[in-house]
Amino acid sequence: MDPLDQLVDMLRPRALVWKRVTGRGDWAWRFPATEGVVFGRLVSGRCRFNLPGTQERNLEAGDYLLLTRPSTWLLRGGNEAAAIVDFDEIFAEMNPEPPDESDPELVRMVAGHFQFNTTNIEMLTAFLSPVVHLRANESSTRLNGVFALIDAEALDAPPGQEAVLTRLLEIVLIELMRSPELLLEQQHGMLAGLMDPQIAPALRAFHTDIGQGWSVSSLAAEAHMSRSAFSERFNTLVGQPPMMYVLQWRMAIARDALRAGRQSISDIALATGYGSASAFSTAFTRTVGRSPARFTRETG
Repeated sequence: MDPLDQLVDMLRPRALVWKRVTGRGDWAWRFPATEGVVFGRLVSGRCRFNLPGTQERNLEAGDYLLLTRPSTWLLRGGNEAAAIVDFDEIFAEMNPEPPDESDPELVRMVAGHFQFNTTNIEMLTAFLSPVVHLRANESSTRLNGVFALIDAEALDAPPGQEAVLTRLLEIVLIELMRSPELLLEQQHGMLAGLMDPQIAPALRAFHTDIGQGWSVSSLAAEAHMSRSAFSERFNTLVGQPPMMYVLQWRMAIARDALRAGRQSISDIALATGYGSASAFSTAFTRTVGRSPARFTRETG
């Protein structure tokens, strides 16, 4: 399976809610922390975004914002002195009627909240930066096309809206992941490896057959590199040694399979490259901190 297909398949994104929000004059909204992803587009006006621990950012019409598992964060418009209020309280009072879009002080945003399978939720933060801010002139033609579809779908309430928005989000995530030049904060990881002509063949070979008996030598052969040169380049680009990457992905696949409960431990061991259920159980317990049986009981 393609590495990005595998990642999205494990995360299983699901759209929870989409909102149309408007602000005018001086305002400051506080949004709650979430384990999912917040995704929004500023349709008109301008405002400021702040996530504690990051630099404040100015948002202009046409900008997109994607936040991965954010802590409490703020949006502000107008004067800095505006009192901060919880967004849930303000949204409940917002007028559902379409606002006067000719109003020069109007700030209008379409935003959504998406949740993911929690079994391997840490994989999300490994491949997406905490804050992705795409300015209107920075996104690709392909992304702009998807964003236009999201805007159109979210501004109405047609049948099947959640299913459509969920699939559009998957496309956005994949487009972002396979275009790391758009993610300036992305310095290393699987995405950087997939963009490298030498490391990419090894990554794709591994993800196509995770259960094979991979070693540094066999991965290096896929890259047509010496063992030492491959290890050094892989570590630099991906951010960890090759066999650590192999182990982490095998454990992610195993956690997903154990939670689903449709395969025996022996089958999972074979699928993840272990010669026996006992060898797999030992590796899983050492890596995850719980035996496969305990993990299944506590997460199933």
